[in-house]
Amino acid sequence: MRSLLAELGLEPKEAKTRIVELVVGGQGFDFLGFHHRMVRSRGVRGRRGVVFLARWPSDRVMRRARDRISELTIRSRLRLPVEMVVEELNRFLRGWAGYFRYGHSAIRFRTIEHHARDRLALFIGKRHKRGRGFGWSIVGYLSSNRCGLLSLNGAVIAPRAGKPWREKPNAGGERRR
Repeated sequence: MRSLLAELGLEPKEAKTRIVELVVGGQGFDFLGFHHRMVRSRGVRGRRGVVFLARWPSDRVMRRARDRISELTIRSRLRLPVEMVVEELNRFLRGWAGYFRYGHSAIRFRTIEHHARDRLALFIGKRHKRGRGFGWSIVGYLSSNRCGLLSLNGAVIAPRAGKPWREKPNAGGERRR
């Protein structure tokens, strides 16, 4: 591998280069923000599940996403209108979800969505000089659309055997399913 990369004028970084054995229950590896690991699906009616390479957002990416959401809802921004904060949160969530939607990310998406709702509730509570409970009542119950906050529910596209990973437009411009 080193000689092949050297011909291209590249060399691998020793700190980031390692050989990983992909086996069920093994450690896996992080690459391009995803954590890749061999897993076995749940079996049906006593049958053993299928072994496949799963991927989801890495722990480091999750930390950075939570930090960015916290940054967008920090106390120093309390003078901004809630609509502007929600718009910026949605812009971040849309981009983040667009990149990480291909894989097995549903659990991680729920974590980020919950963190965004919790931070927005805290932001609204502080803005009205009340607690998080007041913010939760606004976001969760009094607002019909959670104050306009984007939902990540159903955003994940998990790969399936025999199906393309990404939907491709057909000749008429419509999406195939």
